[in-house]
Amino acid sequence: MAPVRGGQWEPPACWYEPRYSPEEFSAYATTVDVRHGEGASREGGVRAKYPDMHIGDKGQWYIMRYDTSSTGGTPQKCLDQDGFVFIGPDDPAPTDAPVLDPEILAGLAYKKTTLPAPPLALSPKPKQQVVNLATHARFTKKLGRVWVTAAIQEAGLDLAATTVAEPATLRLVAGMDDADPASCTYDLAESDGGGYAVDTEDADCNITYRRVTAKGAAHTLKAYLTWRVSWAEGDSPDGTPRHQMPDGESVDEVAVTVKEIQAINRD
Repeated sequence: MAPVRGGQWEPPACWYEPRYSPEEFSAYATTVDVRHGEGASREGGVRAKYPDMHIGDKGQWYIMRYDTSSTGGTPQKCLDQDGFVFIGPDDPAPTDAPVLDPEILAGLAYKKTTLPAPPLALSPKPKQQVVNLATHARFTKKLGRVWVTAAIQEAGLDLAATTVAEPATLRLVAGMDDADPASCTYDLAESDGGGYAVDTEDADCNITYRRVTAKGAAHTLKAYLTWRVSWAEGDSPDGTPRHQMPDGESVDEVAVTVKEIQAINRD
């Protein structure tokens, strides 16, 4: 399995998610301050930093969340912002970080999507390739869609977004200078009963090796499988796509040995 790596679709480094009603935030702040020995008037206390609990106001306290998957830690620009912000029905959204929405969830789902390598089989077999004989490729099994859903159900907010990746094209690269052609690309076809497959036996393009592999050596044929990725609101992979996301790609490598068949011509 390989992560989506075809593009730079990224959620923001940090964003705000709804977490507490004013009453819940007041109780949370008190609990944290007591646990850490901080009083409401002390500089380090939560209640000291946010003295207005907005008790009785309409709205929610939002907590800042971070995307640490790229940096391995919390981005400094996020640490410099408020950890909590109160947003009422007439309040503008914060300017230092966006408020969670389906597009952010789609970005988070995209980064968590992993794609299977192409299940490739060669004919002739990889270690029995023959000079001047076309190499046919097929999948050993059908590939289906891959999808990931990111969702939140918190403080009255119920949002979800689903990314869906569908296998689209297979590109084979010979890995040897003396090959004709050096690469071939095939569109995947959705077969009866679902799933995507490829079989190049009758294709217009098939790699043919023109030189024997050196004794004791091998070269590497690479298979690149491109996936078309889109996202839709909701938790279903069958939702209406909002728009395309950057393509994904998964790769397989096959060690190939090319031999020569000796033939005797009798008149």
